[in-house]
Amino acid sequence: MPQTAIIYIRVSSAEQKDGLGLERQKTKAFEFAAEHSWHVEKIISDEGKSAFHGANMLEGAALHQFEVEARQGLHKGKVLVVEHINRLSRQGAKQAAQLIWSLNGFGVDVATFSASDRHIYRAGDGGDMIDIFKVVILADQAHQESKVKSGYTKATWEKRFAAMADGTQTKPIPHTPTWIDRIDGKLVLNAHRTAVLNEIYDLYINGVGIHRIVTILNDRGEAGWSTAVNRSKNGWFYSYVWRLLTKRAVLGEYVTGDGKTIAADFYPQAITAEKFNRAQVALSMRKSNRKVPATRNNSLLTKLVYCSECGGGAHYEETGHRDQTYKRKNGEIAHYRRQRYRRLRCDRARRKHNCDNPTILKYDVIEKTVLDELLPRLVDRPQEDRAVKELRASAAELARQIAVKQQQQSNLLDALGDSASKAVMARLAALEAETEAQQNELEAKNKQLDVLLAAPSDKDDTALIAGLRAELESQDDEVRTYARGRVNIALRRLLHRIEITPYDTFIIWPDEDTWWRFDENGTLLDGEQIWRAA
Repeated sequence: MPQTAIIYIRVSSAEQKDGLGLERQKTKAFEFAAEHSWHVEKIISDEGKSAFHGANMLEGAALHQFEVEARQGLHKGKVLVVEHINRLSRQGAKQAAQLIWSLNGFGVDVATFSASDRHIYRAGDGGDMIDIFKVVILADQAHQESKVKSGYTKATWEKRFAAMADGTQTKPIPHTPTWIDRIDGKLVLNAHRTAVLNEIYDLYINGVGIHRIVTILNDRGEAGWSTAVNRSKNGWFYSYVWRLLTKRAVLGEYVTGDGKTIAADFYPQAITAEKFNRAQVALSMRKSNRKVPATRNNSLLTKLVYCSECGGGAHYEETGHRDQTYKRKNGEIAHYRRQRYRRLRCDRARRKHNCDNPTILKYDVIEKTVLDELLPRLVDRPQEDRAVKELRASAAELARQIAVKQQQQSNLLDALGDSASKAVMARLAALEAETEAQQNELEAKNKQLDVLLAAPSDKDDTALIAGLRAELESQDDEVRTYARGRVNIALRRLLHRIEITPYDTFIIWPDEDTWWRFDENGTLLDGEQIWRAA
């Protein structure tokens, strides 16, 4: 009976681009298995997993899963076919040897088929010395090769970054954004993709969730942009749209993987700074971005209502919102709209978990109170957002400290003269490092401030809500869901929170210092206005 073989193939992210590495390994592996009359059970692969950093041995990787299954005895008597030891590990001789011996110990042979490493490490050989030396030598060679390549790659990128920063980079850079074409050596915006990119931003800013955006693009047959092998054929994905909404490359910036901005205008700008910042505001307010069925997306007050006792979120429940269809005796089809009930209560109290707030309020009363009673009071609210104030003050203080340190550096340079005091030089170096750190912090704060200032004004938000009032109860699920999503985002900018109290009342906080209390019917009881009049 022929031995069962499982083929393992791996490519790093650098090899993954054209997919040829996968096909070559697969073809050679099948040829090698045929030579030994092995029956190939399946192929497992790790695409874009680095063996130098051990990514293919982490949870979620195919090789990791295979080892777990082998440990459970699921692959005893089989052979793992791989091109070279370096496909298993590039972390050094010890790690590679341990992996192969571990698999051998679980009854799995390991076979390599490259010209330089054509060998079968048998499970029953009991640790043959030739095998041991062979594994150690080949694994160490693989580790040293990867170390050299890693150093070379790092040096190459450091040189590129320096050229980008001073504007002298002319050679093509890997991973050019997918909305940019290279024409005659120049980076040029792709008109169609730039239009789609702006559409994605506009939709998200206006309250359309990422899942819905993905559906819109796929429904109309918009070709995917992913550069991964065969990935673009599968249309649009949530993760890809999310990356488009967060990548600063749309502004023209080149930002490294660790968040360092190398150049502010390296690429042609596809999205305005104002639009990008508004999208970041929306992202910060919709952190979960989870998919919600159209028939469930009916609350304007999502992420706004909390319990005054335990601080937990409120539970929104809706019953009877669907039409009932039935056939009369004469065969006529009739539609009956059931009475709809919508309620809000403390979710923890509902689940009897660390809260006994008994209040259950009619959702429609709170919604009507917010829209009809409270919003008109907020239109001319003069105060600046507290977060903006604090950020401005913090940025101003940082700018002052930077100016002081720069003056100290200037004074030290003047005092240094022609002498080369080690103490002065050390102090100067320390000041330069402190100044650089504070300048980076100031840059980050200014970006945060830009995002906060990009939020629409209270007047803009109330005008938007007024313009969408007619669509909030539309019978068309698509129209209603879109309108209510936009209004929810606007309300979350306008209001701080709404609290359900244990006394059949609710309190609306437009900000942290102002409040109004209403009874279960939406009648104003007390709050800021009454307090001011007293």
